[in-house]
This record gives sequence, C-alpha cells and structure tokens, in this order.
Amino acid sequence: MPKKDNEKFKLFVVGIFLVLLYYFLDDSNDMLLYIGIGSMILGLSTWLYPLLSKRKRFSSAQLETIDMMSGNEFEEYTTFLLAKHQFQKIRQTKAHGDQGIDVIASKNGVTYGIQCKRWKKNVGNKAIQEVYAGIGYYALDKAIVLTNSSFTDSAKQLSKKLHVELWDRKTLTKMIEESLIHDKQ
Repeated sequence: MPKKDNEKFKLFVVGIFLVLLYYFLDDSNDMLLYIGIGSMILGLSTWLYPLLSKRKRFSSAQLETIDMMSGNEFEEYTTFLLAKHQFQKIRQTKAHGDQGIDVIASKNGVTYGIQCKRWKKNVGNKAIQEVYAGIGYYALDKAIVLTNSSFTDSAKQLSKKLHVELWDRKTLTKMIEESLIHDKQ
C-alpha cells in the first residue's frame, strides 16, 4: 500500500477506534463520537475522491488527454481501458524493477504482459526487447507494447520475429472509441 493510502487508512482506523471507545467506555462524551465519525469520513473521502475523479476523467479521456498524462497515469489508464475490453485479473507491476512489464491482464485464458509507452517519439526496439524478457520473467503467454505514438520500422520487424503485439495510436484510438460505444449501450 502506498504511503499516502496508508496514512488515509490509519485515519479511518483511528476514527473506528474512537467510535468504539465512545460506545464501550464513555458514551457521555459526544465530542469523542463526533471526532471519530469525522476521522472515518475524512479518511474514506480522501481515499475515494481520487479514485472516483480518476475514473470520471478516464471515462471521458481522448488522445489529447492521454498525450498529457504522466507515464504512471498512462499505466493506470491502460488498466481502466483493459477492464472496458473485458480483460480480467488486471494489475500494475511495481514502478521500478518491473522487468519490462507495466500491466498484467488476462482474457480468454491468455495472460498478457503489457508495456505502456506514453511517448512523443516513435517507440523503438528497446521496448520490444524489455517486454519480451518480461514474459519469461512473469511466465506470461503473450506480450504487448502499447503506445500513444507509433513504432519505428526496426521495432515492427523485431516484434514480428518475437511475436510481440504492437498497439499504436490507431489501435488506442479504436479501443477508446469501442469503450465509449460500449458505455452508451
């Protein structure tokens, strides 16, 4: 659990503790109850608000929005988009030492390792090599490199040899459009 989430959770737990203390020890001190309930509400709301606002922002994201995201936000967006496309068991790997895999997800019995590249330039061979190594490290079935950009010719050639799927800006656009259509149905 990230440090900020841990602090929010602690605030929530303190709130529960104060409410329980109120009920079991001193039900005449209403201030204890109010502080406890307030701590619980504050802890929950500071934890839920970013999740809900991110979901809202992601559900209306277009390429211009994605182009402005940080690398980590793009990885989070990828998990959101994969869920819209019926992928399951979706999880982000750790930020450092991820062995070339940013997101792991399954669909139709196949487990994918996905490297996310939110770049302005075309993605080259290095990303293909890294994700290919990652499928062995995590014992995955298939590898994908997803970008908001495109791929160099060399990366396209290497991906064919190594059977790494390339999802470029066109693929990303199509996935976004399909998820928006699915949301309207």
